[in-house]
Amino acid sequence: MKQTLLLIFLLCAVLFALAQQISIPRIDKMPNMPAPYLMRDWKKVAVDYDNFVFDTGKVGNYLPITKISTSNGVNYPEIKTIRMDTYVGQNDHGNVAEAINIIPAVVGASLVGVDKTTHLSTNWVSKIKDFYNQKNGQHVYLNNYSTTTGNDWWYEVMPNVFFYQLYALYPNVDADFKTQFITIANRQLNVLYQLGGTVQPWNVPNMNFRAFNLITGLPNSTSVPEPETAGSIAWILHQAYIETNNRKYLQGAEMALDFLQNWTNNPSYEIQLPYGIIAAARMNAETGTNYNIQKMMNWSFSAGQGTLRGWGCIVGNWNGYDVSGLIGEANDKGNDYAFSMNGFQHAAALAPVVKYDKRYARAIGKWILNMANASRLFYTNALPQGNQESAGYAWAKLFDTNSCIPFESMKQIWKGTSPMIMGDAVQGGWAATDLSMYSGSSVGYMAGIINKTNVDGLLQIDLNKTDFRGDNSYPNYLYYNPTTNPQKVDVNLPTGNYDVYDVITETVLNTNISGSFVTDIPADNVRL
Repeated sequence: MKQTLLLIFLLCAVLFALAQQISIPRIDKMPNMPAPYLMRDWKKVAVDYDNFVFDTGKVGNYLPITKISTSNGVNYPEIKTIRMDTYVGQNDHGNVAEAINIIPAVVGASLVGVDKTTHLSTNWVSKIKDFYNQKNGQHVYLNNYSTTTGNDWWYEVMPNVFFYQLYALYPNVDADFKTQFITIANRQLNVLYQLGGTVQPWNVPNMNFRAFNLITGLPNSTSVPEPETAGSIAWILHQAYIETNNRKYLQGAEMALDFLQNWTNNPSYEIQLPYGIIAAARMNAETGTNYNIQKMMNWSFSAGQGTLRGWGCIVGNWNGYDVSGLIGEANDKGNDYAFSMNGFQHAAALAPVVKYDKRYARAIGKWILNMANASRLFYTNALPQGNQESAGYAWAKLFDTNSCIPFESMKQIWKGTSPMIMGDAVQGGWAATDLSMYSGSSVGYMAGIINKTNVDGLLQIDLNKTDFRGDNSYPNYLYYNPTTNPQKVDVNLPTGNYDVYDVITETVLNTNISGSFVTDIPADNVRL
């Protein structure tokens, strides 16, 4: 009788948990189990990539990808700075340096266990700080060692997001990092004030601009606006609040998120909105705000129609390949255009949301499975030669034998071929190939959060790995079962004894165990 009652209780708990899960319509259209299911060992890909691109001794056409400059740094003369090509075969090979490429490369490698203070006998972490543009008076991280603001928010704010992540991983590497961290927060907070934000009375800033010039104090209202930048600035300021406990930064994060809360059109443009979503979810859980996460999630996972540049989430099968979950230009009209870096970054930002709002566990678990499986298609070992930009394929055949450098993007149809992995560089005349480091440098973000299990298709998703400055004292894993049958999954525990709690059903599964255990996951369901 007691066993029967226990089974009834557990069944009721599972059904209740399912009822509490929030549906994201775009993700509902994706297959539970993508086909063909061919999940790469993404941690190996990330480590192979790191060893390849940072090897300054590589020999061959367009190699090495990275070199260390012999001249002094612009902002910190004691630094010998990093040069890393953005594309293989880039014009001005050997003299290129972009923060949106180099800083994620260091962060991504660190997320899969590489110590970038000693890798290849170099402290790559300390060299990053020359991207902090202090000599020219900008006093923020920018995409080059000396450049301006007021042109494009994505290039002017995201380097600071990446630096904040780097500093979270390496808090004691460089004494200048702390000062930079605070100055950046103050600069971004002041942007909100200059755009009309005030605390008393409470006024929400207008962030519907292309960019903001930190020197003139004026916004850029030309070209396509980037209101999703409210998300990345909110993330920066919330991170500053966590680090300093200074309430002015929390108020700033609230100002930026209030802008998104009040915004009615889909602001999706690139990768900044998902960082706003994790900030909003965490603030809802920890500080009692009530931001509309569902609206923001539906923005991120849209069909692209009505967004600023047709930006959304791909759903479908392209000539026998499931591509659901990829991020890019999406319109369901036969000419979608997916980009490799964006899926990697979306996964990093959105996986931790589940820690703070478990109602999205099933949706996020299903999406990450689809996106991670489809992301293999950006690499040269996944599609036939005829489905790849030819110069990139030929170069990789000779030099990238581990197939660790991706193409920038994949078109649904290009000149009658479907799909086609390629990019914008060759067409634009920027490089000899479309193999893209600024895309591949983010692969460690995705690789760091996912592990295979003993069940094909059932991933272990680490919710702590990219929850920067989160309360990560306990391991947190998400498991989504995409199959039509219940599955028994082996769970390996860190060293020590643990009680195991399922957040979804709010039940204790095990007490005082060590080593490993087996957990049951119902079909099309989740454990957290």
